[in-house]
Amino acid sequence: MISFKNRALWAAVASAIVAAVIAVAITRAADRPSGNDAQAAEETAVAQQSGTTTGEVKSFHLYATDGYLTLPGGESVYVWGYSLNNEQGTAVYPAPTLEVNEGDQVEVTLTNIGPAKTGIKRLAHTIHFHGLDVDQANDGVPETSQALLVGDSFTYRFTATHAGTYFYHCHVDTVEHLQMGMHGAFIVNAKDGVKTAWTGGPAYDKEYVMELNEIDPVWHKAVENGEPYDRTIFHPTYFTINGKAFPDTGGDPTTEITGDVGDHILVRLINAGYQPHSMHLHGHHFEVIASDGRPLEQRLDKDTIEIAPGERYDLLITFTQSGTYPFHSHTITDNMNNGVYPGGIHTMVDIAPADDANAVGVKKIGMKLDQPSATIDGKAAPMNVAPRAVDNTAYVPLNFIVQQLGGEVTPSETDGSIIYANDKTSIQMWSDRDLVVIDGRASARKTPLIDDQGIMLIALPFVSDMLGAGAKADYDAKSGDITIAAVPVALPVAKGMAGMDHGDHSDGGEVSSPDVSGIVVSMKDMLFAPVELKVKVGDTVTWVNDDPVVHSLADLGGAFDSGSIPPGGTWSYTFKDQVTYDYYCSIHPLMTGKLIVE
Repeated sequence: MISFKNRALWAAVASAIVAAVIAVAITRAADRPSGNDAQAAEETAVAQQSGTTTGEVKSFHLYATDGYLTLPGGESVYVWGYSLNNEQGTAVYPAPTLEVNEGDQVEVTLTNIGPAKTGIKRLAHTIHFHGLDVDQANDGVPETSQALLVGDSFTYRFTATHAGTYFYHCHVDTVEHLQMGMHGAFIVNAKDGVKTAWTGGPAYDKEYVMELNEIDPVWHKAVENGEPYDRTIFHPTYFTINGKAFPDTGGDPTTEITGDVGDHILVRLINAGYQPHSMHLHGHHFEVIASDGRPLEQRLDKDTIEIAPGERYDLLITFTQSGTYPFHSHTITDNMNNGVYPGGIHTMVDIAPADDANAVGVKKIGMKLDQPSATIDGKAAPMNVAPRAVDNTAYVPLNFIVQQLGGEVTPSETDGSIIYANDKTSIQMWSDRDLVVIDGRASARKTPLIDDQGIMLIALPFVSDMLGAGAKADYDAKSGDITIAAVPVALPVAKGMAGMDHGDHSDGGEVSSPDVSGIVVSMKDMLFAPVELKVKVGDTVTWVNDDPVVHSLADLGGAFDSGSIPPGGTWSYTFKDQVTYDYYCSIHPLMTGKLIVE
């Protein structure tokens, strides 16, 4: 039996031992990084032993907040997302694409700055890197790793070990946060950024990242208003590629695929939504070369592929013939905007004949962003204004291009547009309208012109339209280099807008140019606007096709029929009888209108 005296002695000894252990622990803790830093140090040590730290450290900082997305027809929906700006309300849909190289050490810091909108819940957020095999601490699942409340920050760290196509999204209440817009592409290129699908894989000339999704505005409106909604009822009415739906996909460099015959195009498909989509390409087959970030042992030759929620496929397309071809979902309901066809997951592939930029007579122009000088076939030439970049698009001085490569520019006296023309083409452009008319065919594309104190700068993609299919106009956003190569063109033959039809199409009706006045009905976003119109006997009404597709209009009773009205075209009719007309587009029968003659 231990006496009281001995027990006191043993207690003193035990206390000394515990104190010593605590002191050692405190010393070791002081020398060891804490939290995520400790995990990062351990990863670095392991990586150094395995020899995988040859890549660069790539760091990004994202901010979780809210914003708005505009859909075709002008509808705006409230979204949550990630932003590169430390400012509430600046979320973009989809989130910014993050791009690294195989072997890079990746650091992505997320700061939850909360929504700009008041009166709604201020929720936690995370980032889950979908398809990247990161450890538990960096997995972004709140049940197993850290959830970030408003005001919190966390840095996710991992090594990009496999080149491929991935994406990232919030994993807090994923059902809601993913639909609200918290998702973006994550691309791991081959080592050193070589333009191959993976290290040692097939080479490509251009690549496109296409993130597919669908939107149920009812969910977004409920979240915006802080109201409950039934999550078992999901009824999307908009379907998007990179946050855009047709016709807004046209002319957008992220969604409209362009190239020359012989080019190899890598398309990275990501399904960030809740429903499968079946992507079909016209005019070509493609090779399915990778799935979910891993090369396929056996490539598949297909023209249609179904991609399930969360899946990614890499497609390699070799352009074998020139022309313009649709690339769209063959899930039929995906091709509508709020029930209006065509729309949704649909874009175009524009393929020019084989590159002849090295042919005899080609003139080569070199420019650089923000520098008012150029080179013409290697010789220096001054410019009166420097090229600039707006929304990732390069703009160059129009008069300088015309001076070097031919054609002429004439201002319109009626609507503030300008007309560029040469012996093969005529292009009408505005600095305040998202419209361009090329040989009588209109495209609803981003504004092609910027007016810089009377000097016009033209968006670089339109230079190829001006100078023909053989022209090359390239822009490297990283270096700021701009290169244009084309055979100079001749002055125009005396003519009006090329290809514009002024002939009669029915009794009292006429197709004409887009310069109109008086009573006007617009055909835009697959709708007549206004839908209902009252006029008087003797009035003339002009319908203007502001869509990038052909329309028509016909009276249900057979009183008039316009025939086909091309994009940018118009059709006029003078009403002589006191009648109510119900009319429709023969090509898009959901487009209906009413005209009341009083």
